[in-house]
Amino acid sequence: MDLRASAYGHGLVTVARVAATAGIRSFRVSSVAEAVELRDHGLDAEILSPVSPSESAVAAERDIRTLSDDGEAQDDAAARDLGVGVYGLATPAGIATEPVMTLTAEVIAVKRVIAGTGVSYGYTYRAPADTAIALVSIGYADGVPRLGSNTARASLAGIAYPVVGRIAMDQLVLDVGTAHVSPGDIATVFGRADRGEPTAREWAQRTRRPAEALTAGLRRRVTRIPTDD
Repeated sequence: MDLRASAYGHGLVTVARVAATAGIRSFRVSSVAEAVELRDHGLDAEILSPVSPSESAVAAERDIRTLSDDGEAQDDAAARDLGVGVYGLATPAGIATEPVMTLTAEVIAVKRVIAGTGVSYGYTYRAPADTAIALVSIGYADGVPRLGSNTARASLAGIAYPVVGRIAMDQLVLDVGTAHVSPGDIATVFGRADRGEPTAREWAQRTRRPAEALTAGLRRRVTRIPTDD
């Protein structure tokens, strides 16, 4: 199973444990450091990693298998066909998949604005009518791409709203119209389409980047919480 880039941002150890419980016995990681982290958390399975000459002793000591150049090339092909499909970010070989990551953040303020009011830095969006805007506590410092400004969506209670104005370092803004939204409500940046939520694939399309780059690019201050959902 492909666990590179901390399981495409889903959480290295958490995903490895779930996969091992499901019977997966071979894992690929990005670095010896990731392999050692898995060994330190008790993963007793085959771990494959690129290994530099200076890391060979550590790899041998921790039973980390070194990928040859040929092995990497073959594994890369397999990863493209299956790797991101495991996380619901692709549909490999016609197999339907569901995303396993839901990215949420709290609404920290709601403001009523009149028609023509500029929103966020540079006023790249102006309200076309009297409306309400909701400030959501997540931004580009968390890995949300700024290319989602004025193009992407996020949802509240299963209803998707446009991301308006420029995405800031620590927050983004939604135009919620006449909806009843309050501070403390939870916005879903991306999740599952069957719950009325924008998906990581949709965000990938709107920000012109691969979906796996989106999830792998989420920063450390985004807390990963495993669920059974």
